[in-house]
Amino acid sequence: MTSDRARWVVLGTAAVVLVIHSLAYNFVTDDAYISFVFSRNLAEHGQLTFNLGQPVEGYTNFLWTVVLGALMVVGISPEISSRVLGTACALATLYVVFRTMERALERRTVWACVPALLLACSSGFACWTSGGLETQLFTLLVVVAIDGVVAGDLRRTAIALALAAMTRPEGLIVAAVLGAVHLVVQRRIVRSDLVAAAWFLGIWAPWFAWRWWYYGWPFPNTYYVKASGPWANPAMAHEMWKHGGYYIWVWLKQTKLVYALPLALVGLGWVKPKTPRFTLALACGGLAAVYLVYAASVGGDFMGLHRFIMPVFVCAAIAVTLGLERIPYGRYAAPVVVLAFAITQLLLTRQSLDPKNLGADEGVIDTPAFLIVYTEDRAAIGRAMESCFLPDDFSIVGGAGAQPYFGRMRGIDVFGLVSDRIAHEEPRIRARAGHTKFGSDKLLAEYDPTFVFSCYAIHATETPPPLPCNVAFWTQRGYEPITMKIPGMRQAGEYYTFLAKKARNFQCPGRVH
Repeated sequence: MTSDRARWVVLGTAAVVLVIHSLAYNFVTDDAYISFVFSRNLAEHGQLTFNLGQPVEGYTNFLWTVVLGALMVVGISPEISSRVLGTACALATLYVVFRTMERALERRTVWACVPALLLACSSGFACWTSGGLETQLFTLLVVVAIDGVVAGDLRRTAIALALAAMTRPEGLIVAAVLGAVHLVVQRRIVRSDLVAAAWFLGIWAPWFAWRWWYYGWPFPNTYYVKASGPWANPAMAHEMWKHGGYYIWVWLKQTKLVYALPLALVGLGWVKPKTPRFTLALACGGLAAVYLVYAASVGGDFMGLHRFIMPVFVCAAIAVTLGLERIPYGRYAAPVVVLAFAITQLLLTRQSLDPKNLGADEGVIDTPAFLIVYTEDRAAIGRAMESCFLPDDFSIVGGAGAQPYFGRMRGIDVFGLVSDRIAHEEPRIRARAGHTKFGSDKLLAEYDPTFVFSCYAIHATETPPPLPCNVAFWTQRGYEPITMKIPGMRQAGEYYTFLAKKARNFQCPGRVH
C-alpha cells in the first residue's frame, strides 16, 4: 500500500472508530433539552425564548440553538438532529486536524493521522460527540480557525472565530489567543489583518447588538447565574478554584496525558521558528494554557468526561503527535502509544457508562451514567404529565431540560438559567460549576407557581419520604404534596412526589390517592 493511500485508510479507520465509540454513549443530556425548548419556540412561534413573551437568554449556544430550530421547521426533531450534527462535526474535526498536521509537517505523511486516531479513541471526545450539545460544533470551528492561522488564511480564521463566538462565549477567548499568536508570528500589523478583523466584527458585532437589544443584557443570563454576583461566603471563591483544579487534574489523569506530558512538551517546544509547525505549536500551547486557566477559574464543569475543555483535547492530541514524531524510534512508539491509549479509554468508557456508577466524583462531577439516567427519568415525568397541564400553569423546576421539554411546561428553573430575577438578585451560595445560585423560597413564591417541582422526592414506595425543602413555607401558602407513579424511572424508584396548589385540584393519570 502506498504511503498516500495509507493516510486515507488510517484516517477512515479513525472515523469508523469514532462513530462506533460515540454510539456506545448515544444519549441526549438534560442541558441539551434547555436549548431544545428555545429551538422549538423559535420554530413554532418565532420567539427565541423559554417562556413565550418573556425573553431571557437561558442558553450559551446561539448558533447551535438556531440551527436546531431551523431543522425543526422542516420536521426534524432536535433529539435526532443534535446527535447527527454532533457526529458530523466531530468527523469534520478529524479531517481538519489531519489537514492542519500536514500543513505543519509540510509533507503528506501518516503522522498527520495520529491526532485523529487519538481523538477517536478518547472517551471524552466520543461521549460529547453524542450528548446533544454544541460541543463538537464549537470544537470544529476552533480547529478550522487554528488551521486558518497555520495556513495564513486570515479571512477563514476570522469567519470561523466569529461563528465560534456565536456558538459559545469562550469563542472570544479563542479569538484573543489566536489573534495574539498571529501577531507574534507575523510581528507586525498589515492590511490583511485589518480586513480579517472587519470580517470578524462584521459577523459578530451585529449579532451581539441584536441579542443585547432582544434580551436586555450584554451577556447571556447564564453568565450572571454561573460567574457573576457576590458570594454568600467569600471562601467559596477559593473553593471554586479548587474544584476547577480538580476538574483539570481528572482530565489529565483519565486521558493519561499526565504520563504523556513530556512528549507534548517536546512537540510544542522542539520547533523551528517561522515555520508552519511553529505556528501550530504556538497556537495549541497558547490556547491550552489560557483555556485551562479559564476553566479552573469557573470551577470546571459538573458534567463528566471534560466537555467544557474539548478544544484542548485537540491541542493535546496534536502536541503528543508532534512529540512522538520528533523522538528517536517515534514511528515504532506511535502505534504502541495509540493502542495503549485505546485500551485505557475502552476501560474508561465502560466505567463511565456502568449503571451502578451514579455517584458524583468529589460531589461535583457527574458521570455520564448518571446524566443518562437523570435525563431519562425527567423525560418520563414530562411525558407522563404533558396532557395534564393547563395553558396558564407555571412551574418551578430543578433541571430546566427534559421535564419542561417533554411536558411543554411554562416555568423557570431554581438555578436561574431561565430566570433573570434569580440571575441578578440572588447571591452565589454554592461552589459548584453551573449551580452557584439558587432561588430563595421568597423569590420563587413571587412567581405564584402552580407547581413546585424543585421540591421533590423520587422513591420506591407509595409513601413519600420527607421532601428536601421548607415544606411548611409552601403549605402555609396553599400547596400540598402530590405523588405520582411514573413507570420506567430508574434512579431511585417509580414514585414522584412534588408540591402543587391545592386550588388547582391537579388530576392526572398515575396520581396516587
